[in-house]
Amino acid sequence: MIPQNDRNGTLHPEAPKKKGRQTRPIFLLLSLLLLFSSASFLSSCGGGPTVATTTGRTLYLATTSGIYGFNIMSDGTLSTVSSSPLVTVSYTQIAATTGSTSTLIGAKGGNSLTTWLISGGTLGTGTSLSLSTGCSSFNATGVAVTSDNNYVLAVDGSATTSNIASLPVAGGTCNLSSTKTADYPVQPSLDCSVAGTSYCILFLTLSSQATTSGTTAVAPEEDSFTKSSGAVAALSTPTNPFSTCATSICPQGVAFNANTLYFYTTFNGGSPSLQSIAPQTTTSAQTASFSTANLNLPCIDALAGTAYITTSNGYVYAVSTGNAGNLGTPSTVLSPQTFGSTLTINSCAIGGS
Repeated sequence: MIPQNDRNGTLHPEAPKKKGRQTRPIFLLLSLLLLFSSASFLSSCGGGPTVATTTGRTLYLATTSGIYGFNIMSDGTLSTVSSSPLVTVSYTQIAATTGSTSTLIGAKGGNSLTTWLISGGTLGTGTSLSLSTGCSSFNATGVAVTSDNNYVLAVDGSATTSNIASLPVAGGTCNLSSTKTADYPVQPSLDCSVAGTSYCILFLTLSSQATTSGTTAVAPEEDSFTKSSGAVAALSTPTNPFSTCATSICPQGVAFNANTLYFYTTFNGGSPSLQSIAPQTTTSAQTASFSTANLNLPCIDALAGTAYITTSNGYVYAVSTGNAGNLGTPSTVLSPQTFGSTLTINSCAIGGS
């Protein structure tokens, strides 16, 4: 310590400083700095609070009360676009193009489809996509679109011949084809990722009775679909997927995942399930089981790897999809309480990018 002079000039050592009062501000400052650094570290490492944001994709549901929309969030939850249906007319099936400019397409019977431009999950004014040029007596009950967003394919569930129609999404001449079997088409799905070919694989679930009166599922069929001409024909390597399934517990609906390259089919009857099946194979790769047989038609969010399954008792389920046809455990994402009543949910589609 440095000596100090008193008034008389006598040297005295400096009195020791009281540490408590001097070091407390420094201690508090260091504590605050440490707390701030810890928070910054946790935030940078993902340890901070996670806030769900929209993915830009929307799940649309075609119900007996109209079409509802739910934004798909980054954490897998669904956020209601509107508490009321976006469209108040009941559609049997819907499909959607993808990308920054996305269109929802609906089939509800009759000689035309309806299209809506999607904007932020909401739907613009519906416009008619006529099938009259080339398919004059067609009754559109189901619909699918190609992965390049250029062509729409519709099926007529009230007929056993001349029951497949295709045309450009932008409209134009309709091309007419028939199923291979004398059954009624239920839901079409398209695999357009076949390397080295000019066609898509068309997977059709089928019914032994007209779908306008109900559905009695029978074994489905696979065909080739040529986009440029709209022609449907037998595959060069024919297969009969689920050919051994029992009547009424064959696949009800089907959707394709362009990332996993598998079809996903819903089954009712004694063992309700979602099953994955590779194109041009006969049996499923994996099965996800459900407790009740109320499953309707599925749709796929390929970017998130999620299959959504609609039901006739107001629930919507989600199942994760993975490579080699792997399936996760079904989880409930929507229930009748969401809508305020028990609706029959006919089908679904994913719109957006």
